[in-house]
Amino acid sequence: MTTNAFRRRLDRIESSQSTGRITAICNLGGYPESVTAEAVMDWRTWVADGRATRSGPVLTLPAPVLTADEWTAVHEPRDGSFH
Repeated sequence: MTTNAFRRRLDRIESSQSTGRITAICNLGGYPESVTAEAVMDWRTWVADGRATRSGPVLTLPAPVLTADEWTAVHEPRDGSFH
């Protein structure tokens, strides 16, 4: 690969990556404000670690993946519920 071909390829890859300001947060995990602020400040690390995803100006913080037992405990019927 020539140097010019490498530079063109690198420019194409970099141009497709999100680098602008984050204008919205989709906090699916219900994280406290201090954690979301940290995620915005250090979003590249969060995305690289798989703790967040970025689509354009939107940073999404997913909820933790629950085991079957954890999900059952969270979604048990409560008094007054329609279950």
